[in-house]
Amino acid sequence: MSFFDSLIDTPTYQSQIMSRPAGAPQTALPQQPMPQMPAQGMAKGGLTAANENIKQIQIMKVIANYFKNQGLPVEKAMVGVQKEIENGLELIPFESSVMGFKPLGKGVAQIHFFTVGSIKDLANDMEYFYKYLKNKGINTIYDSIPAPVTIQMFQKLGAQVMRSDNPKYKFKANI
Repeated sequence: MSFFDSLIDTPTYQSQIMSRPAGAPQTALPQQPMPQMPAQGMAKGGLTAANENIKQIQIMKVIANYFKNQGLPVEKAMVGVQKEIENGLELIPFESSVMGFKPLGKGVAQIHFFTVGSIKDLANDMEYFYKYLKNKGINTIYDSIPAPVTIQMFQKLGAQVMRSDNPKYKFKANI
């Protein structure tokens, strides 16, 4: 039995078509009562909430794969990310990358880039994140474990990269 056979009783349908006199009006389907489907409610928020959940899952997959590619213990690192989220870290996705963004004060933020793309992909994604930061009014950024491409891209985009004045971070840039 195929999927469509479960919707339309094929032998009954065929017998009705075959027994119809020539020239008789055609009805598309035999008249059968529509089966009653149980009412299914959507999660609060409907498709919007479902799409947001999918987006969050994809963001976490990017971060987990980033840690795996870096050779770091994924579970332990993800626990650390979750703690940071509880302390104000926002995760902003774009293409194959996610920027961790945590406001530290007026015009100052901590950032870190997670990517599953190539270095070239990250460089392209960073152009978006750079504009994002500028649009948020951020003029000073810090990162505790910057990748060399981060430093190069920020310099290329016009940021002044310097040694951090905060011992908690290894990277500082004025954008």
